[in-house]
Amino acid sequence: MNHVVGSQEQVFALLANPATHGGQSVKRVDTHAAVLFLTREQVFKVKRAVQFPFLDYSTLDKRKAACEAEIEVNRPYAPDIYLRVVPITEDTVGQLALDGRGVPVEWAVEMRRFNESMTLDHLADERRIDVALAEALGHVVAGAHRVARPVEPGAWIEALGTYIDEHVVAFGETPDLFPAADVAALARASRAVYERIRPLLVERGRHALVRRIHGDLHLGNIVLILGRPVLFDAIEFSPLIASGDVLYDLAFLLMDLVERRLAPAANAVLNRYLTETQRVEDLDALELLPFFLSMRAAIRAKVTAARLEQSDPEARPYLARDVRNYSTGRAASWRRRRRC
Repeated sequence: MNHVVGSQEQVFALLANPATHGGQSVKRVDTHAAVLFLTREQVFKVKRAVQFPFLDYSTLDKRKAACEAEIEVNRPYAPDIYLRVVPITEDTVGQLALDGRGVPVEWAVEMRRFNESMTLDHLADERRIDVALAEALGHVVAGAHRVARPVEPGAWIEALGTYIDEHVVAFGETPDLFPAADVAALARASRAVYERIRPLLVERGRHALVRRIHGDLHLGNIVLILGRPVLFDAIEFSPLIASGDVLYDLAFLLMDLVERRLAPAANAVLNRYLTETQRVEDLDALELLPFFLSMRAAIRAKVTAARLEQSDPEARPYLARDVRNYSTGRAASWRRRRRC
């Protein structure tokens, strides 16, 4: 099973070739961990042969397992999008084929393509997230958390504290974007709050509110299909990163809305979520939200900063602006205004 093509570029060339897809045009999209090939109705997503501290796709077996995990994790959220794992095969004369009869040399996640202009980051840019859509978001996230599987909470609670130091290291690599004094102040404040709220995190773990969550619930990972918000692209590569308090999951969405100056929509999402879940424990835990929002903003700042080097020169000023927005604390300073 560890048979590999000399270079993944051969696989990428096959999937980028319109002939592989019956003559349809193909759009290629590159990310740090995957390459996607979009036809009119389908998407084929190949994991890059890479290894990072948080994921390992370095062997064919690991990439196949990651593809299978992506289907398993995301199908409950989006069964009409995530279809199957498909092999890229090589025959006895070295010819590659998509879903052929030869030896598998790579694997891809096959998905049904949706209208990318209907992801909620685009709708937010167009100021199209109204109260009705925001309440639908709260309803959908509450439903996802209702069926999410509880996990052993200790590992995630410990990891949450280590993320503060990871952010300090990452921010230190780009001091032009993250002034050292600001980073140090954020780290001190974050560590102090973490120690203060840790008993509450432990208590919520006892109430089974640390669960197998989406893990990456920002606006770009939600799409409107037939008028309904659909979650997709949940974390599959790390059970630890995909674990967390349900409010920590929700906080990613709230933070993203606030960063885009859509605080009323964020309020509507939260109020609908609390109305749907009817958990007294969540009312007691609202004091966790500022810390969760800050941590989610730091993650987005870190990820966005990492994209700068690989981005087009024209896009860099806009990405740098986004980094500054996430890191200035605007999202972290938001406080919920609860409806009575």
